[in-house]
Amino acid sequence: MSMNKVNAYDVDSHIAEIYDTYWETDTADVEYLRGRLQACGARRVLEPFCGTGRILIPLAQDGDELVGMDQSRGMLGRARMKAGQLPEEVQQRITLIEADVTAHPWPTGFDVVLLGGNCFYELATPEEQEGCILSAAQALRPGGYLFIDHDCMEGDLAESWREPGLHGKPPYTCADGTLVQFLSETVWFDAPRRLHRDRRIVIVTFPDGRVTMADYLRQKHPVSAQETRDWLIKHGFLIHQFTAGISGPPWTSGDGRATFWAQKDG
Repeated sequence: MSMNKVNAYDVDSHIAEIYDTYWETDTADVEYLRGRLQACGARRVLEPFCGTGRILIPLAQDGDELVGMDQSRGMLGRARMKAGQLPEEVQQRITLIEADVTAHPWPTGFDVVLLGGNCFYELATPEEQEGCILSAAQALRPGGYLFIDHDCMEGDLAESWREPGLHGKPPYTCADGTLVQFLSETVWFDAPRRLHRDRRIVIVTFPDGRVTMADYLRQKHPVSAQETRDWLIKHGFLIHQFTAGISGPPWTSGDGRATFWAQKDG
């Protein structure tokens, strides 16, 4: 994103595969959106942060026109590969745009905008997050709908985000035998503002024994559900759903996930 100069998903081409294979395998949001789009009669749908097309492609297969935006060439490359395996009529309903959604204007005239897949956690500041809601309002036709789904953190930065030292998990194994390991180390935080900056290290070990390493800084702002609610109201949305996850009960302060379905004033 605009403040984070290195796109984490472009550090190595295998990361898009890891995203699909290990990190984002749930389909509950896709099934939820299928029902929502059918109910509201959507035809044109915009998905910023579309990644590898996990959400976008199934919706296009249902007959809707999907436009996806993403900053990562690696993620879009995998989305294009997957889309290229679909029937021609489905491919024609998919448009993919390489762009930093925090810095480039969004296309307009959409029935629905999707901000799912925990995409707010890719952003460095609350200003960038609120900016996405403003951009969504501008991209939607009057009466259009906005879907948001993200982890949430209320109050100060959680203690687990302040721990010193280098942390990581065992390497992920890719289909070609490549091993990818992710390490991180907190270098700065502002607890009251809920800002966190860490040093990230990605170690890639190829089957032939070659090893590459990337080392960069990344900032995050773990968004709160109340912030998202306030931004939606501020930018002219009527909130129809505010729940603890896709199929959860109404959201309360102890819930760690928030899902919104909101309508632009029209």
